[in-house]
Amino acid sequence: MISLKGGEAETVGRREGMGEVGMWNHIKPSRLGIYVGITYLFLIALAEILTVEDARIGITAHIFILFATLIHSTLTSDRNLSAFIMSLVLAPLIRILSISMPLTHFSRISWFMLISIPIFIAIFTCIYLQGIKLGDVGFSKPILRNIPLECGVILLAVPLGFAEYQILKPEPLPHHFFIGASLILIICTGLVEELTFRGLLQYNATRVMSKWSGILLISAIFAVLHMGNLSILDCIFAFFVGFLFSIVRERTGTIYGISISHGLINIILFLVAPLM
Repeated sequence: MISLKGGEAETVGRREGMGEVGMWNHIKPSRLGIYVGITYLFLIALAEILTVEDARIGITAHIFILFATLIHSTLTSDRNLSAFIMSLVLAPLIRILSISMPLTHFSRISWFMLISIPIFIAIFTCIYLQGIKLGDVGFSKPILRNIPLECGVILLAVPLGFAEYQILKPEPLPHHFFIGASLILIICTGLVEELTFRGLLQYNATRVMSKWSGILLISAIFAVLHMGNLSILDCIFAFFVGFLFSIVRERTGTIYGISISHGLINIILFLVAPLM
């Protein structure tokens, strides 16, 4: 891993790690990043399919991917690629926690909150180990000229939330305090997922491949992790929403607007639309 704190550091990092060792040396680092990303996308998708068929087999597959990313990241000579592979650990971790956390002992709202805690810890551990600035993963001061775009993506959450409800028709989440439940959904689903995918993963992916390749890959990973909803249409919906959020993240440099928008989509999906 490398701390990138300026153009000089990035240049040194790229010079020091020019690709995998041995048979991979002839492949350009950017192309190698695409190959690695597609491979893990395929493995995650396969694990999701297995999870739908049998949760125990699926969680075993995700555990395998988790350890594979950790080991692979230590064996990779390219430091940028190593950081990208390490950050991919978050994808199987999210699924492992969501499957293994017993829902019967907690309310669904508390379940979202409890799952987010180890994910937040994993995210900030990766950020610390990789020496990444918080601004690089979207915690940067909003620019005045981007405020209309941020507000627009937040307002777009309303039709998107109702659209996803028409796809999934979930039961309403039981709650006793609407504002408290809404805050949990914004922080523990909106913020944690945007920090994961459009923050850390997108930052690392676009360093080892082109901007659009990285955005498409992360949007695809985000989409396949929705396979547990048992709806191909919802996976397509998640891909396009993730792609839109990635563009906004790239344009504004922040995850504030898209995190609020993501949280509002879930508020409408689980709290508002089922009662209308």
